[in-house]
Amino acid sequence: MRLTLFLPLALTLLLAEPMQTRTRVLMGTYVTLTLPSNANTLASETFEKIAILEHSLSTFDTEASLYRLNHTHIPIDDAILAHALRQAKTYYCDTDGYFDVTIGSITKTLYHFGESHPASPTKEALVHAKRNINGIHIEGRTVRSDKDIIIDLGGMGKGFAVDSAANFLLEHNIIRGRIALSGDIRCIGRCEIAIQSPFSDTTFATAHSLVNDLSISTSGTYRRYATKPSEHHLIDPKTASQEKDFVSVTLFGEADNSMIDAYATAVSVMPKAEALLFLKQHPHIGYILVEPNGQIVDGKWKKLVHLKWHLGTLLKR
Repeated sequence: MRLTLFLPLALTLLLAEPMQTRTRVLMGTYVTLTLPSNANTLASETFEKIAILEHSLSTFDTEASLYRLNHTHIPIDDAILAHALRQAKTYYCDTDGYFDVTIGSITKTLYHFGESHPASPTKEALVHAKRNINGIHIEGRTVRSDKDIIIDLGGMGKGFAVDSAANFLLEHNIIRGRIALSGDIRCIGRCEIAIQSPFSDTTFATAHSLVNDLSISTSGTYRRYATKPSEHHLIDPKTASQEKDFVSVTLFGEADNSMIDAYATAVSVMPKAEALLFLKQHPHIGYILVEPNGQIVDGKWKKLVHLKWHLGTLLKR
């Protein structure tokens, strides 16, 4: 006898409710919403919410608050930007400085990631690039920065947008769906997530959420680089160099994509021993770490997801 025969009728009908997927390009990536098919208006409103965030946090839109802050360093009145930067400062402390949004002096000023003509900076330029989280000053909803401080929220911005979208949908009584901004995903209710191999376009694992509001973030060296693959965008802010211990980091948590996104960025640039110690100190976070030789280090995910490992990929367990 199937379990569904014991479910209340309303829940049975909910699980059978048709879903619809819509996609828009926002925040430099594809934003995909999978929601009940009768939530079309809410989907449009959610996209608009994310567009508003982009107007605050973009480093490319010349009218965006963060773009203006990076280029003028004068006080900017923007509650969204102030909130994001408060979180960024918290994550800096949580990760012992491995998550540092002032890495923009390297990622934006020197490498020009995300622009049409990326560059290869000299070692001297990298070493002397200014990073200082205390160079960001927040008072209420007003933010200013010291001269030469360039902020890059790419390491948490998509997670921040996922949280905002999820909160908006939950406020409107959506209890089933999925929000995805590239590798940053939130399940509303339960959902399934494919985890891509860092070596090919294949899926090396499929995660089925076991908790409501699962947060997942994948960060990989294969996603973006400057003029050559070794110049990937995951840079240790302490050394100004690319970390080489992992090619992919996937973290699982509950209902906090901003944090999971920031932590995935930080773990990606940590030496292996420090990464494992950090994860040990955060027992509620599950992880899958892929090393350059294809070996997988994983743990603490069993209460959050059911993983199905796919054979035939380049990864070996």
